[in-house]
Amino acid sequence: MRIDVHTHVWNDQFDRLDQFIGSLDELAIDRACVLPIAPYMRNEDMADLVERSNGRIVGWASVLPFAETTGIPRVDPVEDLRHAIEDLGLKGLKLHPLIQGFALNDPGLVPVVSAAGELGVPVLFHTGPANGRAGRMENARIELLDDLAIMCPNTIMIAGHASPLGPASYLARKHPNVYLETSITWARWCKLMPGLASMVTEHAGADKILYGTDFSIGRDERVTGLNAVLEELDPADLEKISGQNAARILNL
Repeated sequence: MRIDVHTHVWNDQFDRLDQFIGSLDELAIDRACVLPIAPYMRNEDMADLVERSNGRIVGWASVLPFAETTGIPRVDPVEDLRHAIEDLGLKGLKLHPLIQGFALNDPGLVPVVSAAGELGVPVLFHTGPANGRAGRMENARIELLDDLAIMCPNTIMIAGHASPLGPASYLARKHPNVYLETSITWARWCKLMPGLASMVTEHAGADKILYGTDFSIGRDERVTGLNAVLEELDPADLEKISGQNAARILNL
């Protein structure tokens, strides 16, 4: 089974669910984790997508991680997350430091990230650069997860877009609760350097890597590009990365 832990159905694509699922069929993706980003997408909309997907979508939640920012009160993120998991049935939490305006090692993340662990769901963080100018790339450096993994040792953390060129494999090897997700960076750098995917898999451990593509409608190349560079892996390792690891940590 292939489980893509990083996909998107954007707000203007909610009425194109059949097209999204058709693409999953064409790309041989059995189940897709669809990740929202608060406040631009609602957890209730994610739950609705799951209900309409006939089991193909694994819905994730997103919350604004701080209850108050610059004196402006917000919904309690812990209660917001609890509602999303316990009432809506969503399976994970997505947080984006550049879009949502925080650093990956901000101690203020501890309440909501720890709550995710208590609720038994993982947290996937965007790591690395992005094209938008709103956020500081410094806030998304993957090294900052080193601090957060220590502060929240009972929460599974997934480093989205975990570059195979940097310290990602060291983080996964060091912390039992840190996993790496492969979207975009692996297709780019492992194509340039054959053997890199195998090297990182050996160092981090095949049990600590999750298949992710950042796929959305019309972005098939993100899937085919990743598949091409993963062909070099040992078949048993590839099976773990492609779906077994995700099924385990998501209790699927």
